[in-house]
Amino acid sequence: MNRRLKQVASPWRSLWIVNQRKIARDVLLRRLGVERSYRPAALFRHPDWNFDDPLKLAVAYALRRRPDFTFLQVGAFDGRTDDPIYPLVEEFGIRGIVVEPQPEMLETLRASYAEYPQVVVVNAAIADEEGTREFYGTKGGPSRKASFFRSNLLKHGVRPADIVAQTVRCTTIGNLMRGQGFERRDLIQIDAEGFDAAIVRTIDFQAVQPSIVRFEHVHLSETDCDRCVELLAHHGFRFIGQRRDIIALRAL
Repeated sequence: MNRRLKQVASPWRSLWIVNQRKIARDVLLRRLGVERSYRPAALFRHPDWNFDDPLKLAVAYALRRRPDFTFLQVGAFDGRTDDPIYPLVEEFGIRGIVVEPQPEMLETLRASYAEYPQVVVVNAAIADEEGTREFYGTKGGPSRKASFFRSNLLKHGVRPADIVAQTVRCTTIGNLMRGQGFERRDLIQIDAEGFDAAIVRTIDFQAVQPSIVRFEHVHLSETDCDRCVELLAHHGFRFIGQRRDIIALRAL
């Protein structure tokens, strides 16, 4: 390389080194539980000014290309409490499947979607194979903290004596879709209390063809979360990071 080319390349190399150092710094801070923020101070002083529903924007955009947009919700609970899907059904009339493993919630979930016959309610857990599996809940009745992992309830402050196990039916995303007559699933919404990464790994991206995958990362280890993001990135997704969830978007 001659001197002139070196002079041209040098500033770009210096910029690359600076950027790599910034990335390393931010990764280190994240591992220490600190995350840098670039939001204006005014938005911290007035949290109600923040728009906190990017999923709605993503679905609205996708509907422009796919008017027959469909969804799968894993972990629907009652269909109302802090639920990201019900407002989308209410606003856009989209059709899909809501899945909840706790049988005690089935009638409540059906009642929530009574006005929307295009939404199918299924009592099952999504897993990597068909069959049954132990699922942990609470003595007091159905819980949004219920999980395949007993440790998840302990982390939420549930006393060991109040944790109960029940056997639930498990199915895969592929079998569920075929059983309900859906060829593809545009949105997959996952709230599985620590089992989210395992569910993402079961997605057949060629067959299911999702353009949006939203999963809860707050209960995942850093390694599981990173691997999940890397898998989705490999399939062409890009990401919106939220405090508890990650929205993965793929071009239509």
